[in-house]
Amino acid sequence: MKHLLSILLLSIILAACSSDPIAAPATDGTPIKLSLRIATQSKDAQSKDTQSKDAQSKASASPTLGWNYEQGDELIEDWVVIMVNDADHTIEQVFTPATSPNNVETDNVATNLQTTASNKTFYSFANISLAQLEQGTGHTFAKGGTMPDIASATWHIDGNDFDPKAKDATTGRAQGIPMTGICHMSLTNKDNETTKTLYVVRMLAKLQFNITNSTGNKITLNTISIDRLSANPASSDVQNVMLFPSATPTDANTQVVQQPRLNGTQPQQVYDLALNKTVPNDASSTHTLYVNECTTPANPFGQFMLTVRLTMADGTTTQQRYSVVSNDNGNWHFIARNDWRIIPITLQNIKLDLIPLDFPAIGVLPCSVKEADGTFTCTFNAGGEFRLTPKVTRFDNGAAVPDADWTFSRFSTDTYPAAPPAGFYAAAPSWFARGRYITGTFGTATGQAYHTLYLTHNATGRTLVCRVRIVRP
Repeated sequence: MKHLLSILLLSIILAACSSDPIAAPATDGTPIKLSLRIATQSKDAQSKDTQSKDAQSKASASPTLGWNYEQGDELIEDWVVIMVNDADHTIEQVFTPATSPNNVETDNVATNLQTTASNKTFYSFANISLAQLEQGTGHTFAKGGTMPDIASATWHIDGNDFDPKAKDATTGRAQGIPMTGICHMSLTNKDNETTKTLYVVRMLAKLQFNITNSTGNKITLNTISIDRLSANPASSDVQNVMLFPSATPTDANTQVVQQPRLNGTQPQQVYDLALNKTVPNDASSTHTLYVNECTTPANPFGQFMLTVRLTMADGTTTQQRYSVVSNDNGNWHFIARNDWRIIPITLQNIKLDLIPLDFPAIGVLPCSVKEADGTFTCTFNAGGEFRLTPKVTRFDNGAAVPDADWTFSRFSTDTYPAAPPAGFYAAAPSWFARGRYITGTFGTATGQAYHTLYLTHNATGRTLVCRVRIVRP
């Protein structure tokens, strides 16, 4: 089956406490008292409603920055905060907890700290001990010393299959998810006796699959394959990500969208999530996994592809495929740290097929179509007019669903992985309602164009979606 997951795209909001240094204001070194906290962002403040088009299996996805914590141990188990005077890069304080917290959203770092009104930088780490930080960066951090430049430091993390509940070998406590953040502050006498919160960002992402069985019979979920994710490093010596995020939040409500910060190009893999779970009809099953950050998937379509493998009630095995794109611009081509992607999938007994037609001259090969990984690749060897006719069929027996049961929604021209070449179309593809097909006319240029087709299934109100690649060799 061909499916699209809708991705809620958030805007990047820049604030004063960011990963970029700020210009030094006029400060006089006045003594002040300052209280500090370390925190993750609130789950309530960061949750977002999904804005989506339902795919054939009612698939959608939205990123949220404040996670839910039903899995446990996704919060702060331990922390380190380093306070640096920007004027001379002196380490003024290295804070560690007297008593380690136990999976908390926020923790006090210092109360009524005696300091001065000046420019300072705070380097914050959660679930990374001071010993681990020094070993991983190769630097020593001590009060009175000079702060090394670690803004571009690298780090090792095995994000795929990460288990935050695993016990730390030294402390015997849950290791938690590593988090980091940098905050630049210009403190003045107005900050006297105030509390500043230092936010940290998780160094991996979370994918959550909410799967509903609407096939009419019980099924067994065998596996979900994701094409592709950044692989875990081959050895513990490989530092695969940058230590700090692309941006650090400044408050509980400001959303900061992260970009992947990998250490160079990292190898990718098709990741298989074993499920082996029977789901009755009209029942649901939720599966969560932690994964590495990932840039554009190295597959032919530059998109994340999902394959759900099933065993049906009669014992036959089958699979349903999804092309993961955004309903806003056809894109979802990276996974960043701190992303929590919620992906509801409703498995149905209908699927979408596509029949191409052209009008070649004698001796010119006719058009062809190939479906793979949730995408139709339609190759046209002739120029001139072409057509694409969508057909909806039953998944179990291949019987056609009557045309009256579904309605055309739209056929978008996508700009990712690339826009159509100039001159590729003399007349762009559009819907011809009387014939119930898409028609267009090729221009003089060769190459390929990417599109997304949306149809509405009238009985369920869900949108059937497929990715289309049109090729002129």
